[in-house]
Amino acid sequence: MKKLLSIVLAISLAITCLLFPSFAEKAEPIEWDGETEMITGNTYTVSQPLKLKGDFTVPENARLTVKSGGELIFVVNSSINVLGTFNVAIGGLVINSGRFTLADTGEMNIYGEFRSSVSAILKIKGKLTVYNQGVFKSSSHNSFFDTSRTFCKGKMTFLKSSETRISGQVNITEKGEVHFQGLCAITLSGSVDNYGYVSVGKLGDLKISGSLILRQKSDYNRFGNTAVTLSGNLADNREAQKYTQLTVATLVDEPDAHLRGIDVSFAQGDIDWEKAAASGIDFAIIRAGRGNTNISPMKADNYFEKNITEVTANGLDVGVYFYSYAETVEEAEAEARFFVSLIEDYTVTYPVILDMEEEFQAGLPGETLTKMIDAFFGVVMEAGYFPMLYSYKSWLESNLDMRILDKYAVWLAQIAPYPSYDGAFYMWQYTYSGKVNGIKGDVDLDISYRDFPSIFRKNKLNRL
Repeated sequence: MKKLLSIVLAISLAITCLLFPSFAEKAEPIEWDGETEMITGNTYTVSQPLKLKGDFTVPENARLTVKSGGELIFVVNSSINVLGTFNVAIGGLVINSGRFTLADTGEMNIYGEFRSSVSAILKIKGKLTVYNQGVFKSSSHNSFFDTSRTFCKGKMTFLKSSETRISGQVNITEKGEVHFQGLCAITLSGSVDNYGYVSVGKLGDLKISGSLILRQKSDYNRFGNTAVTLSGNLADNREAQKYTQLTVATLVDEPDAHLRGIDVSFAQGDIDWEKAAASGIDFAIIRAGRGNTNISPMKADNYFEKNITEVTANGLDVGVYFYSYAETVEEAEAEARFFVSLIEDYTVTYPVILDMEEEFQAGLPGETLTKMIDAFFGVVMEAGYFPMLYSYKSWLESNLDMRILDKYAVWLAQIAPYPSYDGAFYMWQYTYSGKVNGIKGDVDLDISYRDFPSIFRKNKLNRL
């Protein structure tokens, strides 16, 4: 009986395969040449660089995948309308300079990288998912229609020149990041639900007429403008931040300034501060001390006491910095406690600064360095001081997790005619070879973009 049943089943399967070939064998993916019209039901792949000119459609029930090593470039005046599924695999790249439309029936999955240029128009009406390793960058005009659903598990950046309108739903998972660096409007029907990280860049402008929901464990940093209209809702469900006043949140809406200063250490030797003050500078940042080295323990700068006393006596505002040699979180905390002990008897009207730049420290994991800085500033803030991080553009971009650290004010070191760091910064060290009366030889020159003494006094920070 069992044998007879097996024969019957085999015959039935054979008949099914003859009548319905697609049931028996799934169609093989087709390497798309960028010219052939795509047909519904087929799967297409791109494995090589391909530049597209003209108008294209991914039909419903069709699939187009840009595989690892593949590049799909839509030139200016080209267009694609995705009615089916569009995938960018890990290692795949899509560059859009034309018109890209994800229809309400369409689905786009980004595991690799998708870029949309300033000349492009991007219309999202269907489902867009940016996965863990996925990167979405747009400088274009972006419209997320009310039919759209966007899920960000990776990183989405709307760059400076972008203009974005969100009328659909955007969900950001715990590890997802969305950065608004250009103009963005969340319309009345739009919502952004954040479990991960949202930032508004220094040139960003976010208008909320719909909803921005910050969940309990989420992060949100604002360096540019955010406006909530009468119909809008910014629901902040995060746990209370103990040191909110000691972060960039205090600086964002304060007026811009352009104050001139210098930073000095033992390297400048004896300084005639009366002449320096008369030269037109507004402030001085003084090295208070340094951490343990291989040959000596932590110590105060040899000229710290003299410099800070005479700077104050000559009417200049003053900040202080500590040069770190730490390699662990514990060492960073010890440095911070020593730093606080050096400065606590003086009036400090500019930030209390950590200088981290040693070559051996650059070899430490970024996660370790980030935790060290966070721990250092925890001690500084516990003592009531406003912290600031000094480092080079390359360090900020490559060595540190600024998603965590950008809540702290940054003093940017970049020797250039103009700063090019995309993150927010409130002081800029622009030369090592300045000349100031009363100082022999070269001295570092700085610009402060906030009137820190006024801000600190108004908010009773730095024990003022």
